[in-house]
Amino acid sequence: MRQIICLAQSKWSADPERTQHLMRLLHDVEIAYFELSVTANLTACLLNCRRQEVREPHPGIRVYRIPPLFFLQNGTTPMERWSRKRVLKTIQRCLKEAGMRSALLWCATPVVAGIAERIPHEGLIYDCHRAWDRYPERMESALAYDADLVFAASANLLEHVSPCNPNTFLLANGVNYGLYARGGNPDTPPDPAIARLRRPVFGYLGNVDRNTDLTPLFYTAKRNPDWSFVIIGRISTAHPDASKLKQSKNIVCIGRRSPAEVPQCLAACDVCIDLLHNDIADEDVVPERLYAYFAAQKPVACVYPRRYVPEYPDVVYGGQTPEEFEHACLKAANELGQRRRNRRGEYARQADWGDRARLLQQILQENGLL
Repeated sequence: MRQIICLAQSKWSADPERTQHLMRLLHDVEIAYFELSVTANLTACLLNCRRQEVREPHPGIRVYRIPPLFFLQNGTTPMERWSRKRVLKTIQRCLKEAGMRSALLWCATPVVAGIAERIPHEGLIYDCHRAWDRYPERMESALAYDADLVFAASANLLEHVSPCNPNTFLLANGVNYGLYARGGNPDTPPDPAIARLRRPVFGYLGNVDRNTDLTPLFYTAKRNPDWSFVIIGRISTAHPDASKLKQSKNIVCIGRRSPAEVPQCLAACDVCIDLLHNDIADEDVVPERLYAYFAAQKPVACVYPRRYVPEYPDVVYGGQTPEEFEHACLKAANELGQRRRNRRGEYARQADWGDRARLLQQILQENGLL
């Protein structure tokens, strides 16, 4: 059985992200998954410098919660070097206790560039699943250059990272198709908190963080008081308009829903929307929520950044300005027929995480890494 060491900045949770999906769906592997948190708060780093917890959420998968990594700007200050050394020692100790002496090393963040080379491994993979503007480009370049294989989640990321490594492959995001397709099933009961809203209902699935651009949403909601907008996710108190959301008469925040509850939320929506995140404005990675909308066969209205060419123009209504977003919402709400709905469902079926993991496994096997 092949052993895999995974270093990721995402937590292993009941609401999985890309790295967790891929790790969980690989066959005949034993995985040590390290949850790596990165902070610029030195006090938090020092208070948790001895943290080490382990759990086993699935057979053959051990998840380690380790001390946070202190990182300011370039990773070269004495405290940053000390923190990196502390994290490395913790990882090495965990691997020794687990009997993992040499395994395939999967890196899902460039911040581990100075750590990966010190971990014994037989094969190194870098998964470039998003833009990492927070870290110096030299860190990502070094990691990609040293990797045996590199995966990129979009065409732009592929173009960005492939000059560092000729063995770079496109591996797009995916979706739990079987789960979210239930949102388009007429037998799925709608979420009661959404079902009682005035229609049409426009739903956004995901958290609103400090970088989410809510301007198009506020503009459209104000100009269309008979429409209802619902946010299915947490609202960060760090967002400058967090209080404004709660004061809006036709924008409802129902909080986070578990993955099992999301299909009922999607079933209650007439249109699903996607908003712009200012910290990744030039990124062309398709988020999983878009595929979730497709799986439920819902009309979709999106705000696109100016340099982003939408990958699915035949089934998504989009715009770049608040005025264009309002128009996209109107067109989506008045969509007729089943042709676009069926096509969305097919796009989602082709993006199922199971198929993504099979493609990944095939590439790893063909390159002698599994």
